[in-house]
Amino acid sequence: MKKFADLVKETMSSESQARARAKTEQMLREMALDELRAALSLTQEHLAETLGIRQASVSKIIHGQNMYISTLDKVIKAMGGDLELYVALPNGRVKLSLQQFRKLAARSEKIRAGNAGKNKLRALAKTRARV
Repeated sequence: MKKFADLVKETMSSESQARARAKTEQMLREMALDELRAALSLTQEHLAETLGIRQASVSKIIHGQNMYISTLDKVIKAMGGDLELYVALPNGRVKLSLQQFRKLAARSEKIRAGNAGKNKLRALAKTRARV
């Protein structure tokens, strides 16, 4: 049985092979979030566990139309990567700094955690007041 690479060499011109390689490289550079997750052999359940959320929430994040950059950053980190954003301009590409988004996300998480603690205390106080 012949190897696939041998069949390609026998049936495709070198120009066709070059175009196929370029197309493959382009496809690997541009993947949807769910395709990336699958390519890394990660399940939604694994990501949910890593992120500390439910699998249904991971599904909504991955298939959602709009997403916070901070959420995308967390998902990419859970996949073992680092998020980098580039802006394509007529005279070149510029890498955006994500520090401002990461700082805002960290502040929001602290506020949410503080509010969750306050809500638990209020519920406890209400329970004790009823007794």
